[in-house]
Order: sequence, then C-alpha cells, then structure tokens
Amino acid sequence: MKKKTVLSKKIIRDIKKSIINSDSKLDIDFLCQEKYYNYEIEEWYGDELGIKGELRKIIIEILLKTYFEWKNELAKLNKEFYLAIWLYNPRMLKSEIVCAIDEKVAYYENESFLVSKKNSELNINQFGKLSSEIQKFRWDKKIDLDSIHEWEINWPKEQYEIAKEYHKDQRFYKKLIQEQFHVIEKDNEKIYFYPKGDVWIGKLK
Repeated sequence: MKKKTVLSKKIIRDIKKSIINSDSKLDIDFLCQEKYYNYEIEEWYGDELGIKGELRKIIIEILLKTYFEWKNELAKLNKEFYLAIWLYNPRMLKSEIVCAIDEKVAYYENESFLVSKKNSELNINQFGKLSSEIQKFRWDKKIDLDSIHEWEINWPKEQYEIAKEYHKDQRFYKKLIQEQFHVIEKDNEKIYFYPKGDVWIGKLK
C-alpha cells in the first residue's frame, strides 16, 4: 500500500530543478512508431498530496507551455490527433501531457479513464494569474485510479520488516477486495483498482 510522502524543502527544490530542466520536446519519431507520446511531470513523487505555491505554479506553466508547443507540431502532421492535459488532483505531480494519432486516438478519447459521477467543475480561480490560460480549455472530470496486483495482496508476512505494516496492509486489501471498485484480470491475475482522486482532462476549446 502506497503512503503519502511529506516533501522536505530539499525534495521540493530537487523537483523544481527536475521539472525546469526536463525535456518536454515532442518526439515525432516515437509518436509515428508507437502512435502515442506523453510527457510526465514527476512520476517518482506522484503520491504527494500537498502541492502548492511556486511548485504548483511551475507545474501548470510547464503543462501549458508543452501543450501549445505540441499542438503546433501535431498540426504539421496533417492528420487527426488527440492532445490533452491530464491534471491530477490531489496527485498533481502525476500530471502529464498526452498525445496520440491514428488508431490510438479512440482509446485515449474513450477508454483511458473511468468517468467521474461527481457533478462539479474545475475551480478556475484557484490558479491565480494562470486562470485566464486555464479558461481556454474545456475540462472533463475523470477518476484517478491506483492499483494493487494480486501478488502484492498475497505477499507473505515474513517479507515484512514490521509486523504492524503487514496487518495494516491486510486490512486495506480486505476492504479493497470487498468493495470491488474496478477489477480486471490480466495474465491469469486480478488487478484491483481504487480511487485516489480526480483527473481533469483539458483540451483547448
């Protein structure tokens, strides 16, 4: 079971540096071969829930900048494409830009997320000076899911260093199995999905 991480000032500085120095350029060759391409903000710290201030501003700025740069590049292909900002809440560091072409367009349009039944709209005002840019997009609310594989549930007690952690995980797994929020079977193994928050899918109006 994944845990919330408390970000120290050093980690925040490292994340900012990583984001600012990351390569968000669209790889056309990869896109043409695999039919999709994505740019992730910072997968490693994706569970963090308390993103705010300057780090939040940097994330939104990078997402917007990358979106518009990719849009210009994709337009040169002269074909239908999917392009969206995936803005996670509260797991904002998992946010990304995703694009697809050809047969992958339908998948990303219709199958990449479960639809959220919560009737709410993205609060544009929370983005401060960037709100005017955010308003240029249409935002659809989806469910941010995390997953547990069957082999993780069956992980033996002897492999835990602390017995308390084993029992804590088992209580979580029991609830997960009982709720059956979303379950798939792959390679003769069940994968249990559970909600971690929302994903706002943003496309230019």
